[in-house]
Amino acid sequence: MNFTDLAELRYALSATSYVQSFMNTIDQLFSPLKLEANVFHNGQYCGAWAIDTSGSEKMTFHVVVRGSCYLNFNNQLTKLTEGDAIFLPSDAKHIITNFPEQEISINKADTLPMQAVLTEPSTGLVCGNFGHEHPLFDRLMKQLPEVIIVQGGEGSASSKIIDVIIEESARSGLESSLLLNRLSDCLFLSMVQDHADQDSGVFAALAHEKLSRAMALIHQETEKVISLEALSEAAGMSRSAFSSLFKSLVGLSPMDYLKQWKMTLAYRWLADEGVTTYEAALRSGYESESSFSKAFSSVMGFGPGKARAKQR
Repeated sequence: MNFTDLAELRYALSATSYVQSFMNTIDQLFSPLKLEANVFHNGQYCGAWAIDTSGSEKMTFHVVVRGSCYLNFNNQLTKLTEGDAIFLPSDAKHIITNFPEQEISINKADTLPMQAVLTEPSTGLVCGNFGHEHPLFDRLMKQLPEVIIVQGGEGSASSKIIDVIIEESARSGLESSLLLNRLSDCLFLSMVQDHADQDSGVFAALAHEKLSRAMALIHQETEKVISLEALSEAAGMSRSAFSSLFKSLVGLSPMDYLKQWKMTLAYRWLADEGVTTYEAALRSGYESESSFSKAFSSVMGFGPGKARAKQR
């Protein structure tokens, strides 16, 4: 092996490690948010039809598992074919139809089971939304575009998961199934990894070669007191350069983001485990209950007691 081959090998290994680190950090980011998919439709539309599933105040999605249709979003038409998926992180108003040039009553058409054999063309759709139990999820979703389209057959991890969803959709024949829900969870995480905007926001920091190391430290060392110096050292930057770059991308200072992350976890401890405010303070690295309560309220908009009430 010559020098060039060795250099290319090292670069490939480094890139693989970097991508894996990004994926691991994405998992850590969403784990405490307890995101859970709910598939509420798995069937075929035929004839003239149009649907709009907005209004749930939840992130919605659609997967085309058979045939084709059109997405009308902000009066822009996009043709969708089998294997394509749509995500609407902010529950934006939209129309999916098979006759975009006609005015059709919204959400009036009946659907048929996926096993039904039809002589006329039909479109199979798996539709659902994502529930969560965390106040910061919607804030995070605002960093994603209003609509994300994942195209089938592009070879990405998302498109491979869609292939399995298509198989399960036809096999189950049910409005929903546990496997369809779990596959949709996987599709969401894969979509974020493949399509999240990496120019600004939290996802940009996760994808940044240097800042990602500091983000990993924040997300992994959950119960330790972490200093700005430790974060800048992890990124391999001076404190001033690190702080400036971090805030320009994320919109928060490193220490404010660290506080937000600690309160994200503290919410889970309070709401799920029912720990005392004092115990949550100690786990979060705060020496007093009052300073923790003040930090928690500044991030969440309500106090620890309200979070604990959810557990009761």
